Amino acid sequence: MNPFRRVSIKNLGWLLGSLLLILCVSSTTDQTLQAQRRRQSAPSYAPEEIEAGRKHFVESCAVCHGVDGRGSARGPKLTEGMIVSRGSDEEVAGVIRLGVANSAMPAFALPDGEIKQLVAFIRSLGIRAAELVVAGDRDLGKQIFFGKGRCSDCHMIRGQGGLLGPDLSNVGGDRTLAEIKQSILSPGLSEGTPYKAVTVVTLKGQRIAGTLRNRDNFSLQMMDTRGSLHFFSSEELREVLLQEKSSMPENYVKLLTETELQNLLAFLSRQTIAE
Repeated sequence: MNPFRRVSIKNLGWLLGSLLLILCVSSTTDQTLQAQRRRQSAPSYAPEEIEAGRKHFVESCAVCHGVDGRGSARGPKLTEGMIVSRGSDEEVAGVIRLGVANSAMPAFALPDGEIKQLVAFIRSLGIRAAELVVAGDRDLGKQIFFGKGRCSDCHMIRGQGGLLGPDLSNVGGDRTLAEIKQSILSPGLSEGTPYKAVTVVTLKGQRIAGTLRNRDNFSLQMMDTRGSLHFFSSEELREVLLQEKSSMPENYVKLLTETELQNLLAFLSRQTIAE
């Protein structure tokens, strides 16, 4: 007798369920191991080394590559290049020393120490913030986030804070330090932000300001400044005033001193969701 004929539908379902569970556990374990390997293989640079490199970069490289390494009309981005993202520190240093043939990139006769600092800064542009040692006091940065800085009025971290802006619970794991800093200093330069400021006027004359969540040809969803979610059909609205740039205030950084900003960056860089 074929032993497989004794397997009932109920038992077959149990077997398939067990197989799926094993596959899911295996996949999760594999992803966790890959994440651990990424963290272990990530280069480690001292905060003071990165800061010194940033100053050299502004003096010698920013005119072509931009102060944040995102490129300009004169030079390419340094956050996506093959050598910067995949090459070794020695290969990046070699490009700085020797330049690039048949291009506008010249050779730089700099001391080895300065080149090492430049490499640290350039490489930091493409490394997730959580993988870097960021200068600053994290505890004081947390106080800025939930206090003076009023970041938590719009942003949430692990269930604490507001809903108007993006959740920052994994900002250190999702973004580079340069990206986090840019979103604070120049929020209007952030590309493709889904959190746009919007003001609607209903047919009844009610005016509501807040953040756009979703919009199509038939409806609009938004969250007002008090955190309440609103849903409107297009027929209910007389006017929609949409601001294309980020809803984060442009003058926000004026609230903070340079030290407070660095403490805030140190705090945000540690915000990750455990894998």
